[in-house]
Amino acid sequence: MNRRISDFWVYVSMALVLVLHFLTGWLAAPESGKLLTSGLPAMLAILACAVPLYFIHQWMLSGSSMVTVLFYVFLAAANPVSFTFSRFHVVALLLVCCLYCYLCYSALRPGLNYATGLWLSFGVAALLLPSLLWLAPVLLLSSVRKAGDKGKYIFILLTGLLLPAIVWMALRFLYGDPLLPTDLLSACWAGMSTLHLPSTNITAVTLVRIGFTVAMTVTAFWRILPRLSRFKTAQYDATLRLMLLTLCFSLYAVLFLDYPLQPAGLLVMLPTAPLLSVFLLDTLSRRGTLPWFVTLLLLLAVERIAFFVNL
Repeated sequence: MNRRISDFWVYVSMALVLVLHFLTGWLAAPESGKLLTSGLPAMLAILACAVPLYFIHQWMLSGSSMVTVLFYVFLAAANPVSFTFSRFHVVALLLVCCLYCYLCYSALRPGLNYATGLWLSFGVAALLLPSLLWLAPVLLLSSVRKAGDKGKYIFILLTGLLLPAIVWMALRFLYGDPLLPTDLLSACWAGMSTLHLPSTNITAVTLVRIGFTVAMTVTAFWRILPRLSRFKTAQYDATLRLMLLTLCFSLYAVLFLDYPLQPAGLLVMLPTAPLLSVFLLDTLSRRGTLPWFVTLLLLLAVERIAFFVNL
C-alpha cells in the first residue's frame, strides 16, 4: 500500500509540474504573437517525441512507460525557449525516430528496415543540424557489430547520410537556387567546427536545476551499472546503449549548443529520460533516494514560478 501511495504522489507531482510547463508555453508564446503558428506546434512536437520513448520503455525496459514520457516532457520543456517552434523540434522528432530504430536494431532484432530508418532519419537531422555528424561514429561503432552483412550495412549508412543532401540540392536546383556540393560541404563543416561555450546568461535557479539533474543522472548510472548483469539480454543492450548515448548527447550539447538560447533539453533528454525513469521506479522501494525526485520537481516548479513573476 505504501508503494502505491508513493507511486500516486510521484505521478501527481509530475503532472502538476507538467501543467506549469505548458502554462509557461501558453503565456510565453503570445509575447511574440505566434501562439498558433509557433507555440502550439512546439508543444505538439514535444508530446510527439515522447510517444516513441513510451514504446522504447514498454518493449525494452522495465516498469511504467508513462514515467519516461513525463520525465521527457517536463525536463525537455524546462527551458521556455522550447515553446517556440524551431528546427530543433524537427531535429528532436527525427532523432527520436533514429533512437527507436537504433535500439530496435541493436537490442531486439537487426533488420534492414531498422538500419534504414536509423541512418535515413539521422541523415535528415544532420542536414538540419550539421554538428550532429560528430555522433555518427558512436552510432556506427555501437551498432555495426549486430549487422550480419557489414558491407550492406555500410551501404545503408552512406545512403542514409547522402540521400537527404542529394534531394535537398535537387530541390534547390528545381526552384532556381542551385547549391553546389562544395557549398554544402562548407556549410556542414562550419556547423561542425563552431563551438559554443556555456552561456553566462542563466538564472541561479536554472543553474541549480541543471546541476541537480546532472548529479541525479550520475547517481542513476551508479545505481544501474551494478545491476546490468541481472537484466535480460534486450534490456541489457538497450540500457547500455542509452547510457552511452546519454554521455555522448550531453557532451555534444555542452560543446555545440548555445544554452539557454537553444533548447538543448529536447535532444539531451531523448536517451536520458528512460534511464531516469528506470532509476525512479527502482528507487521508489528504497528509502532515502525518493527525495532526489521531490527536490527536482520542486526546482522545476520554482523555475516556472520565477518565469511567471518575470513575465
